[in-house]
Amino acid sequence: MKLKSLTLLCLFIIPGISVSASAAEEVVKTIYSCNDNKTMEVVYVNTTGGNSYAIINQVNEMIPMRLMKMASGANYEAISQDYTYKLYTKGKTADLVEGNDKPVLSNCLSDN
Repeated sequence: MKLKSLTLLCLFIIPGISVSASAAEEVVKTIYSCNDNKTMEVVYVNTTGGNSYAIINQVNEMIPMRLMKMASGANYEAISQDYTYKLYTKGKTADLVEGNDKPVLSNCLSDN
């Protein structure tokens, strides 16, 4: 239920997504284990329109991110100009960086 509430909240804050239940084709929550015994939770939203988003919880705020065009992997950048976070993913691995790729959470590996 918590994930469903989070998903609906995210649909309100991500521009360009309809607020109907049919707007989200796929919603997946992934938990990553990172360096220094830290964890990172990411909710991925793939819409029927072909758009992909990631929502992270950082500095006690939900931060929506949009897919960036890259050669390999799925990489996301914060939608809000107030944040400089980028999420680099490939397979089961992920790295969260900010600014000029300063590491925030590194060498993250998903359990699923």
